[in-house]
Amino acid sequence: MSSLPPLVGLSGLVGVSDVVGLSGRNASDGSERSGGAGGAVLSSGTAAAAATSAPRPDVARYARTSRLAEIGLDGQDRIANARVLVVGAGGLGCPGIQYLAQSGVGTLGIVDDDAVDLSNLQRQVLYRPDQVGLPKARAAADWVRAVNSDVTVRVHPFRLDASTASILDDYDLVVDGSDSFDTCYVVADEAARRGLPVVWGSVSRFDGQVSVFWDAAPDDRAVDYRDLHPEPPEGGWDESCADVGVLGPLCGTVGSVMASEAIKLITGVGEPLLGRVVTIDAGFGSWRESRLVRSAARKAERAQDRETGRTAPDPAPAPVAAITADALEARLRDRSRGVDAFTLVDVREAAEHASGAIPGDLLAAGFGSTSREHPALDPELPVVVYCARGPRSEAAARMLRSEGYDVSVLTRGMLGWTLRPGALTGGDAVPAGSPGRVPLPLCDIDPGGFHPNLHS
Repeated sequence: MSSLPPLVGLSGLVGVSDVVGLSGRNASDGSERSGGAGGAVLSSGTAAAAATSAPRPDVARYARTSRLAEIGLDGQDRIANARVLVVGAGGLGCPGIQYLAQSGVGTLGIVDDDAVDLSNLQRQVLYRPDQVGLPKARAAADWVRAVNSDVTVRVHPFRLDASTASILDDYDLVVDGSDSFDTCYVVADEAARRGLPVVWGSVSRFDGQVSVFWDAAPDDRAVDYRDLHPEPPEGGWDESCADVGVLGPLCGTVGSVMASEAIKLITGVGEPLLGRVVTIDAGFGSWRESRLVRSAARKAERAQDRETGRTAPDPAPAPVAAITADALEARLRDRSRGVDAFTLVDVREAAEHASGAIPGDLLAAGFGSTSREHPALDPELPVVVYCARGPRSEAAARMLRSEGYDVSVLTRGMLGWTLRPGALTGGDAVPAGSPGRVPLPLCDIDPGGFHPNLHS
């Protein structure tokens, strides 16, 4: 059995603050277990009442799980009562969602503000070619509903940031398969604020990593993402699969391990990867493990944060101004008529630029990420910077802003450009040969007013 208690009690009526990381029933023998100080213990009477009042999962469907002596029917009940939030429905989120749904997780939330792109199909196994242009969160939810009606799906088709992080209040566990440092830090800080464990994974090229973070872990075992990566990379730039590539099957490997870790945490089975980081080198076919321990300085810092109610570091610098693809298209038309003047800069690599670019741009290959060679710019003109998805343009724009330039970045980069409505209708500024996409209000969906989940 695990050295940690199971996360989710048998009762769907028991609040997460009473159960998560504090108490639970041993899945194999029904005995009581308790964890950190101050937590309520799920009594045998409460557990028994819950077991009789809540419908049990389909025994035949989940028999291969419940026949594991360490899990049993009680463990499957825990899975059925678990509420798991998957952040990112991409290369890691897709296999994670598949296995969590097929395992019978009771409530599965999916956060993603992206749309399916043709280049995703190489590794994001939930999607089909005919779904290109559809919001990933909704396409993934449709898949879950089609394969397992036992699962309640909650769709969150927006970016997870401080303004939308309140959705974590409704979950017991977070599976973080996001591909952005910014999102990873939001998940870490907001999960720490709520005492939620996080299963984290990352892939790049031939390498993958997976670990479990839990700022509220008992027995002095607390670690989180900031213990592994105390600060974002310089300039805020983080490589994506679009930038450097990734081996598709590796995403399935890492995502499946993440799903296994989630099930272990839910049921209290095995030894989770808390305080351990597994690195997978698919190129050499090797797995290695590194220990992760919170430093004394970080322990003191977190203790002080708890006293003051502070969980995140000082606020980041002001964000760079952004321009949508529609607005840029209009400005390009105005520029061609001589009624607007600005410089459009592409900071992707030369090979990326050669495969498709926005007409009338200036290539500054790698500026702000792999190169500091400054593009020739007119300091009197505003500058719009773009890359594949946004991170590299943000880094370049910050450098230019520090030099006094009036600079903005293209929202979602080249991806946002190819998904704009003008690409479907054949607007003036559409480059020859650009694929059309279904027009979508990608980042303009109001989270408070969007209710796509009619099944929950």
